[in-house]
Amino acid sequence: MIISRSSRILRVALFILVPVAYLSMVLWQPASAYTKHGRAGVNSFCAVLMLLVFLVCSLSWSQHRVVAAFGFIACFLWLVITLLPVL
Repeated sequence: MIISRSSRILRVALFILVPVAYLSMVLWQPASAYTKHGRAGVNSFCAVLMLLVFLVCSLSWSQHRVVAAFGFIACFLWLVITLLPVL
């Protein structure tokens, strides 16, 4: 079976971004959190990272369902932690 270049890039992105999403948990905080400088808001790095994780997991769902499921779980947890206290 010949694997195309775009498929390899997508697989590498999946296997790198999903662990990075879980490692970024130390940066997660509610959007309504306060720091000594005022309201924290949503961390832009985490927002972009979770968007990328969601897109890569969506694109690679047919071939790597287990890893993609872990990526979707990370995105869901980030949304709950970030937005639930605000709602």
